[in-house]
Formats: sequence, C-alpha cells, structure tokens
Amino acid sequence: MRLRQDIRVTDMSSIEFQTIAHDGVVEIPPEHQRALNGRKVRVVLVDVVQDERGDGETLFARLRRLHVDGPQDLSANHDHYAAGQPDD
Repeated sequence: MRLRQDIRVTDMSSIEFQTIAHDGVVEIPPEHQRALNGRKVRVVLVDVVQDERGDGETLFARLRRLHVDGPQDLSANHDHYAAGQPDD
C-alpha cells in the first residue's frame, strides 16, 4: 500500500511527497518519473510518524513568539551592531 498525499513542487528542481518505503524502495510519483528517470537525485527521508508526534506548532508560529531585546533601530542598523562599525 502506498500513501501519496500532499505532493507539491517546492521549486524547479525539487518535489516533496509522502509515500511508504517498502523493501528498501521509495517510489517516485508517476507524474514525476519521466523527468527524473536516469538523473542523479538527492534523497532526504523524514519519519512522518516522528514528525507528527510534535506539538503541531509551525516554525513561523514559534518565531512570532520570539522576542529580541535590543535597540529601537536594530532592524535598520543590524550590520552596525553585528560588526561594530558605525555607519558614516
């Protein structure tokens, strides 16, 4: 049994999809097989079960809670504060 949900093209050179690995094989969805056939590809496997055990909070939701103490002009003058060089 294969699980193919949420197939999405993330940019011109990558795709993301869910499937079930079986006997050491991860199948590429049929609509992408021709374009990738014979090409060298990089494969990153993420355990969906482990991923689903998280708190469900997205990275952006976590970043919205982030509070940075700093000067009022930190956004505009971050190079100055990072490098210690005053703008002339």
